[in-house]
Amino acid sequence: MKPLLIIFSVLLCFGSIRAQVPDSSALLFDETVVHEYELSFYIEDWEEALEYNYENGEEYMPARLVYNGMVWDSIGVRYKGNSSYMMSRGTPKKPLKFKFTEYRDEQTFYGIKRLNFSNCVKDPSFLREMLAYNVIRRYVPASRTAYANITAEGMLLGLYVQVEQVDKTFLERHFPDNDFNLYKAGDNGGTLEYRGESSSAYEAEYELKTNEDENDWSRFITMMRLLDTADDESFRSELEPWFDFSAAVRLLAFNMVLSNFDSYTGSGRNFYFYDEEISGGLTMLPWDLNEAFGAYTNNWNVTTQDVLSISNLEHRPLARRILENDELRSMYLAFIKEMIDGPASYDSIAAVANTYHTLIKSHVQADQYKLYSYDKFLENLDSDVVIGLNMSVPGILSFADRRNAALRTQLGVYTGIGDDTPDAAANGFGAVTLYPNPLRDVAGLQYRTNDAGQVNLTVRNLLGQEVFRRSLGERSAGVHDFQASFSSLPAGTYIYRLTLGSGSTAYQSSTSGTMVILR
Repeated sequence: MKPLLIIFSVLLCFGSIRAQVPDSSALLFDETVVHEYELSFYIEDWEEALEYNYENGEEYMPARLVYNGMVWDSIGVRYKGNSSYMMSRGTPKKPLKFKFTEYRDEQTFYGIKRLNFSNCVKDPSFLREMLAYNVIRRYVPASRTAYANITAEGMLLGLYVQVEQVDKTFLERHFPDNDFNLYKAGDNGGTLEYRGESSSAYEAEYELKTNEDENDWSRFITMMRLLDTADDESFRSELEPWFDFSAAVRLLAFNMVLSNFDSYTGSGRNFYFYDEEISGGLTMLPWDLNEAFGAYTNNWNVTTQDVLSISNLEHRPLARRILENDELRSMYLAFIKEMIDGPASYDSIAAVANTYHTLIKSHVQADQYKLYSYDKFLENLDSDVVIGLNMSVPGILSFADRRNAALRTQLGVYTGIGDDTPDAAANGFGAVTLYPNPLRDVAGLQYRTNDAGQVNLTVRNLLGQEVFRRSLGERSAGVHDFQASFSSLPAGTYIYRLTLGSGSTAYQSSTSGTMVILR
């Protein structure tokens, strides 16, 4: 096998390469059609060869591509992915990558050099990646997508989501200065924690994808050092020349809105940084959104996960510093509100999802190698379905409905601008006032209980750690006052929570708010 692969790895087959406009790639990302790709290989055991190449360094092998009646000879093809490959390993429908310049340096595909094809692992709906990119492209530079059928040697492999590669060609479309460093989080994730000035300390977490010969990580490392060391007052001004705060805030808001937790927010994976040195600094970019809409839980509740109280902030310095900064936190909450009122609203998601669903329905039915049944495809548009070993995948529309309702409740607590905050009487609590707020040491809390019961007060920091707990005792329905000293807590923003229970019940209802301590 190996000598044969070596022979074909240097094979350049002669054929017709169509003249193209330098970048006419919009044709490839027409979302109103299902694109059709036909592959043929130069060896008979192409499936075995693709597997061998993937498992021995992710090498490409040559193939011939036919698209819209035109031929591209000697493109590079390989399997791609990590969990998406492993979860589909026993099927013909594995994720794919095409590289058009692998054997012919000047060959492009309508101006594109690489294309990715997602096989919709953990997505019976076939909608997650398309919908998620449709939302995030409105806020930060992000890949274009489309649907595609792929046939190999006459065998229909099935329906894929085609995703634009984040590479030099992508950068040319989005950034005036596109010759600088592009970094990608590795398969095991990157935390952005500062580990010293040597680039070797970061190479296990990130890959430098451009300018590899120069191998200059200095600006990226400076950004991480400032995240770690800049004091609260000067944090933003010190980091501003190095970093695009707006893009990061928008992307972190998006991750929360769509529970896209296989990302920096959760797993630490699936993001890029492009350092536009001259004019923009380091810009955070999204990648691999196939598990958005709650398909990857990160051991969190994907419906109710709090947007401020996040358990891993101790090891996510970028998210932590943004949430600790009053102006950036307000911007983050405002983008969440904008998204759930706009492109991530239930009505918007439903309209786009139904359009895609209608487009691909017959293609999913014809896909003999799809990873989940056609019935699950139909159900997962609106309903949760179980796949694999009792893994529940949220329905697209039901998720949007539940998640947006939870977010509106949280926004009502944190900002007072949630549109659908539950009625206070139904919640067991009436008006709650913390005074003064901000405070220095002692604060008073006045609250109304609509029912009798045991009242408890807890306070958590923005890492999600409980830092204060007090039982306020059995309370009858009515208005109550309580005073407490918070002198042991450092300056910062905290979340306080009142719970109301009865008997042995931990709590039947609760209400929350923010508390700012000054020193």
